[in-house]
Amino acid sequence: MKKKLYLALNKYKPIPPTLQGATKEKAKTVIDLDLAGLYHHFYLDTYGTQPPFPDPAQFEHMRFLMPDDEFRFQGDGVGASTNAKRSKSSEMGQAFCRWFLHEHLGIKYFAHLDSLIDDLCENFQGFTVERAVPGDIPDYLCSDGAGSVVLAEAKGRYTSVGFNTEEFERWRNQFTRVRVLDAEGQAVRVKGHIVATRFATESKPKVQTKLYAEDPSTEGQEPISGDTAFRLSGRVIASHYGDALMKIDQPHLAFAIRRSRRLEQQSSIPVTIWQFAFADLNRYFVGGYYAKDTDEPLIDLKSMQIKHRSWDPFRLGVHSGTFVGIELSVFKHLVNVARGDRYLLDGLPEVDPIKDLYSGVSMLRDGSVIGPLSMFIPLYSERF
Repeated sequence: MKKKLYLALNKYKPIPPTLQGATKEKAKTVIDLDLAGLYHHFYLDTYGTQPPFPDPAQFEHMRFLMPDDEFRFQGDGVGASTNAKRSKSSEMGQAFCRWFLHEHLGIKYFAHLDSLIDDLCENFQGFTVERAVPGDIPDYLCSDGAGSVVLAEAKGRYTSVGFNTEEFERWRNQFTRVRVLDAEGQAVRVKGHIVATRFATESKPKVQTKLYAEDPSTEGQEPISGDTAFRLSGRVIASHYGDALMKIDQPHLAFAIRRSRRLEQQSSIPVTIWQFAFADLNRYFVGGYYAKDTDEPLIDLKSMQIKHRSWDPFRLGVHSGTFVGIELSVFKHLVNVARGDRYLLDGLPEVDPIKDLYSGVSMLRDGSVIGPLSMFIPLYSERF
């Protein structure tokens, strides 16, 4: 399902191709917002290892949206109090930020910056990420997977947003509080993005949900490049896949990737291989499903025959579950990295995600996928 999202850009030269309007110099003022993709980012960013509820394949806040083409919340927004509204809008703002950078600016991988600041892990040979002065810092350090990195700050709110406000200037100042140093200890400039989203509500019909994006940068003499950018990009990707692997119940592999540790050869990794439940989509994944309100398995696989189980054949919704997975070639690459057979950025697979298959299915360019259990079938078990 898609909604209309209004757009305002500042300091983007050139304007990203997917956001260009009538000419290359003018940006679109309205773009499509894919709710499944938005929720995918919300799920990856908000939930840890705890299974989500309700079904993450269905946008969690869908029940609070108006049945319109535009993205608009019922009443005066989500949350019973000011603090609750602030918390929910902040979470949504981060999802909008990730979705926008992924869909329109080529960003594939996201790491929370606060987890990387002053991290002395072995991945940080050749560069340093540090806090320059006290105060708030940007939310994310991101990578396109090709060896480049950017910073990103996400905001979500119901009040007005504008590029010429004191508030926006405070957000810009967050980029001055973090420094990236190369191997010689010299500060390098890192491109950044501020993505602030104002949410429209039923109580204010003249307000439209609008995304404001700008690209400031950190302080430094030269733009980040070469070995510094390459190594920092690898650190972001390691953090990103560490989080993704935790969601498919692979804690040891996640730790090995995140901390550059080598798994013992005798440590096996049992997984189940899945594919789309459509004959013309030959895409394979490693993962499993989350289910609610049942302690019984929803699927049996015996003699290569799939059997959906139900103790109450008359009850609807018993088989509701959500598949969460990672594309098979990406998973194999991560295993090889953990075994010490190759480097993380050496041959990291390029994934061409399937688009517009179904409104509740989302696949991202990092190879992660979520969707209703009925859209996926298990093939066989394997150990790596």
